Amino acid sequence: MMFMTIGIGLFLLPLLFRLALKLRLGIPMLYTVLMLTVFHGWYQAHTALADGIFFALIGIVALSWVVTLLCRLWNLLEGWREERAMAELLACRVRQARAAGEFAINTDGLF
Repeated sequence: MMFMTIGIGLFLLPLLFRLALKLRLGIPMLYTVLMLTVFHGWYQAHTALADGIFFALIGIVALSWVVTLLCRLWNLLEGWREERAMAELLACRVRQARAAGEFAINTDGLF
């Protein structure tokens, strides 16, 4: 039973690391590991400072998530606006062609 638990844990560990890197949590995770192993004495002496640095790193990661989300929303909105402008331009050209009695519509510069 113990070997199965260790095996499953070792199987899930790379997946968790990959997920942490995708979420941009690599640097805070590395900081945490270093503080708990290599710099444990310094961490014990300066707990408030070390925790403040950790929370600042997490805050920067959260800020990067917000900036990325806003950029993606802006690009989505901009694409929607361009598509709507193209549709209005096409409708205008269709009206002009009907008024002129033509059956062909000029689609240059639409896409």
